[in-house]
This record gives sequence, structure tokens and C-alpha cells, in this order.
Amino acid sequence: MRNYRRLSIVSAVFSLLLFAITSPQVAASDTLNFDNLDPVNTSIYAYKAVNDFIDSLPPAKVSPVLYVGPNMGTRSTKIQLAGIERISTLWSTFVKPDKLNVVLFSDQDLSWADQKQTEFTGEWLQQDALPSKRFLKYGCNQAGMYLPGLLLFCVKNYEIQANSAEYYAELHKFSHEYTHFMEMNYKDWMAHAKGKGIGTRNPCWIEEGFATFYGFAVGSNPSYPDGKLRREFTRNLTFNYDRNHTNPDGTLAAQIALGNVAETKRLFGMLENTPWPCDETENAYSLGSIAAEALVAVKGQEGMNNFYKASARTGDWRASFQEAFGLSVESFYEKLTPYLASQFNVNNFVYATPTPTTSASPIPPTPTPTPTPTPQQTTISPSASPTTSRVRSEEHTSELQSH
Repeated sequence: MRNYRRLSIVSAVFSLLLFAITSPQVAASDTLNFDNLDPVNTSIYAYKAVNDFIDSLPPAKVSPVLYVGPNMGTRSTKIQLAGIERISTLWSTFVKPDKLNVVLFSDQDLSWADQKQTEFTGEWLQQDALPSKRFLKYGCNQAGMYLPGLLLFCVKNYEIQANSAEYYAELHKFSHEYTHFMEMNYKDWMAHAKGKGIGTRNPCWIEEGFATFYGFAVGSNPSYPDGKLRREFTRNLTFNYDRNHTNPDGTLAAQIALGNVAETKRLFGMLENTPWPCDETENAYSLGSIAAEALVAVKGQEGMNNFYKASARTGDWRASFQEAFGLSVESFYEKLTPYLASQFNVNNFVYATPTPTTSASPIPPTPTPTPTPTPQQTTISPSASPTTSRVRSEEHTSELQSH
């Protein structure tokens, strides 16, 4: 009997491991609902739903114009452009840009990057958002989408280790920023800033959380589908909250894992600010992306499309949420709580618990370099890509890095 039980346990463990390896191939769920969000299957269904939707569309013909800093040297830009064709295909029914400027710069190209941002943003320029200003605080941990149509990425001066949370985070950036680009154009934020049109901003956990989710779905998850690095990254993001409140790293993650509805509502309530900035931005990336997993797993990509359309039409994010997803925001917070808790409970997953590492610290400030010669300008075709108030431009800093 003892041997039989031991064999049964081994068999069960083997089956679970086999499921973890093969489960990304399962079809989108028609059985999950907001009262039954499985800790493992929910994210699998969600990411598969997004990529199945992309596969159902004709490839987009977006050809960004790439500007490479003159001091980039041999630094690879492949990781910064991951997902370029698929994310532009995903949002092709919402936005088809005639021109999209993409600037890639190094820590030695700050003056040049400032010039490019000034050139491409025009009247929407924010002096405090110039790369050289942000470098003083964040180092090369910065990326952003700037009005009216600029994506800007700092390329680090070292090779990022594959199979790390930092690598996973870098892979997601282009799709993240392009999702902001889609929403900016579809909702016409610029017209709204001038008193025309609806264009009202969605709350921080939606704007940033959904963009992070799509960065994962299109940029990162295809290379790392088991969820290990994603959960490590989203957990590490909560360390910023801990440090802001002088608590040890992991304090908030442990609190979330308890599954308290009042705590979920409190945390998401802090992220409902519509004007930028929102409180505890890093939590918007982490918690908002997990919320998006639940929404897409149950309602599919069509549900998210419906939400973006409704919020652009009405300017009322709560009413749009109810219309697209079939429940109120408050009810969603309640139903999300068990799933949110499960993502911070390492006992739910078969892989080993990642050891938290030190939060990404800003690179020490360096003197602003003198202007450099004009670099090359290149038009990228999608096929060349890797199998990858005042209106605020979306800029991301150390919170989007591995910790």
C-alpha cells in the first residue's frame, strides 16, 4: 500500500509537470468565469487568446522609422523591438500609423536623444521628460511613448542575461509602448487636451496594467510561456511599494497572498487616478496586468476591444467596464481577489520559487555628453523585426525593469 501510494504521488507530480509544459497549447477557455479563475490556466488562456486573435488578422504593414544614437556602437537593439509586427497587427483595427518614429539611444547619446525628442514632439514637448533629465534619476531604465507619435528606448551598456526577469521585462517594452500609442490615437488625447473630443484618460491600473499585459502577451510570453519570469517580475514590482513604506521587500506580496477583498479594493483604489501620475505606479503595472489576465481569460480579446471602444465613445471608464465585461468595477475587485492572491502564492506553481534580487537601482548620473553627429535613419519593415490636464506622454522608468 505504501509503495502504491508513493507511485501514485509520483505519477500525480509527473502529470502536473507535464501539464505545466504542454498547457500553453490549450484552446481559449469557454469554462472559466470570474468566479472560477484557476491559478495556472487563467493566464494560459489569456495569453493564448491574444495570440490567437493576432493570428486571425492579416499582418499589419507598419514600417517604423528607426533612429539609432551615434554612440550605440555594437549594442543590439533586437530586444527593444521584440513583437513589433504582432503588436501592430493586434491593434491594426484601432490605429494604422502613416509614420511612427522610434528612437534608440545609449547613455552616451543623451544630448542627441534630447534633440530627437524635441524635434518629434513639437508643441507637446515636456522639458522634465527629456532623456537627459530622466537619466539623472533613472539611468538607462527608461522607455516612453511621447505625443504625437514617438517611441523612445534607452539601450543599456551591458548584455542582459537571458532567462532573467530583466530580460523578460525588456522584451515586453515595445508592445507596452505601442499599446499606449494605440490608445492615445484611438481616444484622440491631443484633441481632448485642447478642449475637443472625449479622449478622457482611463485610470492608471488600466492604462498601465493593460499595456504591461500586452507587452507580456506579445513581447515576452512567447519566449517564456511557463509564467516563472512573469510572476517574478510582477512580484518584484511590489517591492517599490514596500520601500516607499519602509517595509522589507516582499511585505506587500505576502499581504496580497492572503486574499483579503478590502486590501484588493484599497490597492486598486490607489490606482484609479485618471490624471497622471497615479499613486504607486509600479503596482499599476503589476496588479493591473494580473487583472487583465482575468479579463481576457473570461471575455477574450474581443472584450478588451469592446472596452477600448466604449471608453473612447463615452469617456466613462466605469460604465465602459460594465458594458464590456458584464460586471461592475467593485464586483470585479471582489472576484479578482482570489486569483490575485494566487499569483503571489508560490505554492500554486510547480517551478521553484525565484529568489528576490535587489531592485534595479538607477545608473549613477553621468555628465551630459556634447551633441554628436546625426546618426543613420533606417526604415524597418515588419518582416525584419524579431519574432517580436496636460496630456502626458507615457514614460516608463525603473519600475519596468527587473529588480
